[in-house]
Amino acid sequence: MADRYPLIVNTGAAQIQELASGDNLNLTGSNISAVTNITASGVLTINSGGSTTAIVNGGSNAAGNIGSSTGYFNTVFAKATSAQYADLAENYSADAEYPSGTVVIFGGTAEITVSNISHDTRVAGVISTQPAYLMNADNAGLPVALTGRVPCCVQGPVARGDRLVNINAGVAGRFDPALGEMGCIIGKSLQDITDQQVVLIEIAVGRT
Repeated sequence: MADRYPLIVNTGAAQIQELASGDNLNLTGSNISAVTNITASGVLTINSGGSTTAIVNGGSNAAGNIGSSTGYFNTVFAKATSAQYADLAENYSADAEYPSGTVVIFGGTAEITVSNISHDTRVAGVISTQPAYLMNADNAGLPVALTGRVPCCVQGPVARGDRLVNINAGVAGRFDPALGEMGCIIGKSLQDITDQQVVLIEIAVGRT
């Protein structure tokens, strides 16, 4: 066709410099590299050969995203995923800015707040430090860890495995059966505190 251009190859640099619009290009070889962006207006098919590792990060660990906060994909279909961080969190509107590790309850002038009530049954979770998965990410608010492993402000003494409850504003402590009611437990301690200090330790949130 008169309006089509041939494939131009720079044999010295082993580079393809131009491909006619509408043409298909099938490439085989051990490595195919690009030093600029690759844009496809149609479907981009990867791993038709069934390799164990289909997509590799050529940079350093934790460098590069898939999509962005303003240009994101829809549904991801996958058999399994893994993450460096360890809790499942959801954004909730808060009546103040609370630091990571703060125990929060449902209530106040927004969706979450802190409470001075010991063993408060309205407990929601712990403000997450780095959630592995964040639900309602587009909603304004603070990420509340609902399940998983998360740093939490805890007043001792507590032992590893102790059940934890809200005991003061933003602070967890050991469960007292004499004060406990259904729904008051935040999770279980993963570390020991031997005195009465308030320490940021890891807990398993959502475990009752």
